[in-house]
Parts: sequence; C-alpha cells; structure tokens
Amino acid sequence: MAGIFQADIDLLNKTVQSLRGSEQVLTDAMKAMSKDGNADIGTTTLNESADNFQRRWEYGIERICESAASTADGIAQCSTAYQELDRTMAGIIGTAGDQLNPAIPTPGVTGR
Repeated sequence: MAGIFQADIDLLNKTVQSLRGSEQVLTDAMKAMSKDGNADIGTTTLNESADNFQRRWEYGIERICESAASTADGIAQCSTAYQELDRTMAGIIGTAGDQLNPAIPTPGVTGR
C-alpha cells in the first residue's frame, strides 16, 4: 500500500524554535531560583523552597535542556535534508520533463 509522504518544513522549523526556546526558559528559571541569581521571589520560606527546588532539580533540568538541544539539532538536520531532497527532485523532474517534451519551452529559457 503506497501513500503520499509529506514533510511540513514550516512545522519542523517551528518545532526547532520551540525546543530552543524551552531550553532557554528552563535555564533562565533555574538561574532565577538559585541564590546566585540574587532572586527574592517572596517570603523567606518561599525563597528557601525555590533554592531547594533549584538544587534538587538542577541535574535533571540540565539533562532536559541537553535533550531539547539535541532533538532540536536533529530536527533541524532533517528539515535541511528534506529541503535539499525537494530541490534535487525538482531538478531531476524538470530535466526529465525537458527530455520527454523538447518542443515545450522551459519558462525563462530562450533559443529552443
């Protein structure tokens, strides 16, 4: 059973941007909650809780950020590969069409 495969380049690129944005948001949030971030987000209890959360989740958030970056890189490479394949196939189809129908002029080409 043959189907039509279609890659949505715009969606792939938006996904890459979203992943890169989430990586930055997580990094900024973790920095803001740390004592080194000089953040005073509320009461002493709330500040201590935020600092505790930051210390306990720092490693996990770093791994999530690394995974998001790696996934974004992979999707960006796929997007580029799909675009290159599309350009290559358009060229092949155009050349094949020219060879099959030499009497039909190619737009922008003179002297046929």
